Amino acid sequence: MPAVANNVDLVLERKKRTHIRRLVKIVVFAFFVVVGVFIYRMRDVWFPHLENIGTRYQNNVTRNEDAEAEGEFELNVSGGVDYHADFINNNLFILCDKYLYIYQADGTLRESRQHAYSNAVMKVSGGRALVYSHNGTSMRLDTPNSTVYEIQTEKPIFFGILAPDGRAAIVTESNTYACRLNIYDASGNNVYTRECVERLSDVSFCENGCIFSTLTASGGQLMTALTYINFDSKEIVWETDPIPTLCYELYALPDGSAFVIGDDLAAYYSSTGALVGSYDYNATLVDYAYENGKAAILLQNEQRRQSTLLLFSDRSVAPQTVSIDLPTRSVIMDGETVYLLGSGEVRSYAFSGDMMNRQTVRDAYDRLLKYGKYFYLLGYDKINRVQIK
Repeated sequence: MPAVANNVDLVLERKKRTHIRRLVKIVVFAFFVVVGVFIYRMRDVWFPHLENIGTRYQNNVTRNEDAEAEGEFELNVSGGVDYHADFINNNLFILCDKYLYIYQADGTLRESRQHAYSNAVMKVSGGRALVYSHNGTSMRLDTPNSTVYEIQTEKPIFFGILAPDGRAAIVTESNTYACRLNIYDASGNNVYTRECVERLSDVSFCENGCIFSTLTASGGQLMTALTYINFDSKEIVWETDPIPTLCYELYALPDGSAFVIGDDLAAYYSSTGALVGSYDYNATLVDYAYENGKAAILLQNEQRRQSTLLLFSDRSVAPQTVSIDLPTRSVIMDGETVYLLGSGEVRSYAFSGDMMNRQTVRDAYDRLLKYGKYFYLLGYDKINRVQIK
C-alpha cells in the first residue's frame, strides 16, 4: 500500500507541475499579445524613430551656404526621399520625415516644427496645411503662424483632403465597412461621419456636402462611380454609373457638377450626375493640374519620347491637344496660363494651345511650383528658383 500511495503522489505531483507549466505558458503568451497590441497601437510614436536608425541626417532641409552668401535661394534636402513642398501665401512649406519646415519666398527659414508621423502626407489649401500619417492615426492642421489642432483618429487613415475653408475629409478604416468618411471643421471638431460600403478613392467638398468617388472592380477592370451627399441629410443627391478608370482626383464645381481625372481618361458630369463627356488618353498619365473649372493633363509616350498636353477649358468641347517634342515631368496652372516643366526648360501655354514662352533651366528637376515672379524647381535633393523671363 505505501508503494501504491507513493506512486499516486508522484502522478499527482507530475500533473501539478504540468498544469503549472501550462499556466505559465498561457500567462507569458497573453503578456506578449498585450505588449504586441500596445506596440501596434503606439506605432505612430515609435515607428518614425525606428525608420531613422542609421539615417540620422536624412531629410533635413538647409540653405546652401554659398547660395546664401550670394543672395541666391538654393535649399538642400539631405537624403532627398519623399519630401512634400507647396506654397501657403508667401511661405514655402516643406514636409520631411521629422520636421515641417516653413521658408519665406526668399529662402529664409521662418520656422521648423517637429512631428512624429510615419509616412507623413501634406495637403495644402486656403492658407492651411493638412498633415497626416498614412496608415497611422495622427493628423494636424497647420498655418504659417501655428499648429491649429492635432488629433488622433480611431482607425488608421487611408487618405485626407483639405477644403479652402479649412474643413477636412479623413477616410479611415472601419470595423464593419470598407471605410469610414469623417468630416472635420476648421477647429478639428468631427461634424459628420459616414460608413461606406465601397472603398473611397477621393473626396471633393461642395457648399454643404461633398462628392466622393468609389472604387470597385468588374471583369478585371477598375471602375469609378461618384456619389453626391449633403451633410445635413441622409438622402443621396445623386449617384453615377461606374466608368472604367481609377480616379486619381475629383473636383466638385460650384454648380454641383464634377470633373474626374482618372488613370486613363478624364470625364465631366452635370449637376444631376449625368455623364456629359469623357476623353480617353492615348499615352501614359504623367501629371495634371486643375483650377477654376479648367484642367491641364500631361501625357507621355515613353517609346516615342514625346509628350501630349491636354487643355480642358469648356466641358462641351474636346480639349485642345498640344504635341511636345521633349520628355516632360510636371505641369501647373496660374490663372489662364499653363506652365510645363520639361527636360532642361519651362514652357508656358495659353488654353488655346499656343506656346507663349520658353525658358532654359539648369540641372534636372522633377516638379515645378510658381510664386510671384519666380519658378521654384523641386529636385531629388534640392529646391531652387529662377526668375520668370
